Amino acid sequence: MSDPNKEFDGIRQADNPLPEWWKWVFLGCIIFSGIYAVYFHGFSNWGTSEYYAAQIQEYEKEFPNRNVAVESTDGSNPFRGNQDAISIGQKTFQTYCVACHGPTGEGLVGPNLMDKEWLHGNTDLELYATVMKGISVERTKSGRGPMPAHENSLGSEKVYQVLAWLASRNPELKSSK
Repeated sequence: MSDPNKEFDGIRQADNPLPEWWKWVFLGCIIFSGIYAVYFHGFSNWGTSEYYAAQIQEYEKEFPNRNVAVESTDGSNPFRGNQDAISIGQKTFQTYCVACHGPTGEGLVGPNLMDKEWLHGNTDLELYATVMKGISVERTKSGRGPMPAHENSLGSEKVYQVLAWLASRNPELKSSK
């Protein structure tokens, strides 16, 4: 018969059973978690979809939609020539676009925006659509990388401001008129 008070590497093992109170607390936790799971998912009205919808409403109240379209009936840039919009557009370009198009817009991973060659159109309307919707891998030309859509990150107003800055730097960017 083996000794219940074994010793191994200087550690004495007594093989004592767990105290009764510990077993009851453990069993109580298991029963409570089962009852709570049934209550939460079956009977409470605090569900994830309702909570998520409330969070979305709160967010939209605090941060209004930036994608409210800037009115342009003919597709031309309403900020073209506006010096305030051009300076804001330059700052936005330096923040979001410089990684791919370079600090002066002359291209790195993305194409050169200061030359005469426009890969996806050279009018305000075409460029607005390109920046808002992005360029997928399938639509890339001349070995350049894809472009992410900026309709959610920038919104309509900031895109038009960036295009106003580009138009002030490159006369090849035509108005849609």
